[in-house]
Formats: sequence, structure tokens, C-alpha cells
Amino acid sequence: MKLNTTVFFLCVLHCMCALSTTDKMKQNDEIADIKNRLGHLEQVIGQLVTGNSSLDVLKFLASTGRNEHVSFSAYKNQTQSGLNQRHIIKFEKTILNLGNHYHPEDGIFIAPVSGVYLFHWTMINYGDYAHTNILVGGKVMSTTTTSVVSGHYNSGSALVIVHVQKGEHVWIQICCGSGHEVYGTTLGLDNNFQSTFSGTLLFPVSEN
Repeated sequence: MKLNTTVFFLCVLHCMCALSTTDKMKQNDEIADIKNRLGHLEQVIGQLVTGNSSLDVLKFLASTGRNEHVSFSAYKNQTQSGLNQRHIIKFEKTILNLGNHYHPEDGIFIAPVSGVYLFHWTMINYGDYAHTNILVGGKVMSTTTTSVVSGHYNSGSALVIVHVQKGEHVWIQICCGSGHEVYGTTLGLDNNFQSTFSGTLLFPVSEN
């Protein structure tokens, strides 16, 4: 009788140990599965954001703040004339300025993060022409000019997608010549023409 009881308890103990080992193995398998799923998810997100399997951009987002939104849209609310070469054009009013990285007091946008940005600008004047450049870090990236039709409002627009380093300045300036005019006025139903400057961060790029 004692022998049978001892054998019974040994069997129960063996089963308990086996169950404990099985539970641990199951937990380890579940943890490994979760890690694999997370790794796959990171790869998918990396491909969606960068178009390839690199995860550098995800590490960059984690270090710089993944909720940063950078966009601005500004316009001139007053006409300036007699502008000479290299004069920086101030777009004094903003419709949108997420992050306040565009500075209407001097017309300069300062990039808060390194990345690929899109910029667009439109120049309006009356019976005149104006060549303008967009500069990034002091380097010309694109140029536009207004048409010249006497007695009419003239316009010229350009769009550029460029890589901008963190802290670099972006602005629009008169390209060449002197005495140019850039039209500006308040927004309203009766004001059909406007000089504008807009930009947005398409996606950040790691500096490493």
C-alpha cells in the first residue's frame, strides 16, 4: 500500500513538472512569435516610408520625435517695388505655419529636421517681370520668372523637391536686375491675385 502511494505521488510530481516545462516552452514560443511579428511590422513600415527595407528612418523618427509636422503657406499682403538683385522677398502673412519654422518677419524658413521637402512659390506683378530663385543653404535650387504683358498682371510659379539639412535656411530672392515689383494684398473675394510661398516636409532622412 505504501509503495503504491509513493508511486502515485511520484507520477503526479512528474506530470506537474512536465506541465510546468510545457508552459514555459509555450510562453517562450509566444514571446518569440511576438518578436517575429514586431520585426516584420517594422520592415513593412520601413518599406512604406522609404520604399526599401532599411530601418534607419524608423530609428531616426524615434530619436527626433515621430509626431513632428512641418508645413507652411505664406503670402504677401503688400506690394514691394524697386527690388534689386538678391533681395529676399518677405511673405508677411501665413495661412498655415505648423511648428512656426517659417519666419514672416524676414521671409526665411529654417528646417527643423533633415529630410526631403517640397517648396512652391508664385510671383505676381503688374506690367513688369521678375526673375526669382529659391535658395537652400545659400545655394540656388530653382528659378522662375514672370511673363511680361503690358497693362496686365503677370505671374510665374515653380515647384521643387529638395533635400534640406537640419538648420539650413530656405528663402526666395530676386535673381537679377533691379527695379522689380512683387505684388501683394490682403486675402479676400475681390483680390484675385496673390504672391505666395509654401513648403512641407515630405519625410525625414537620417543624417547618419
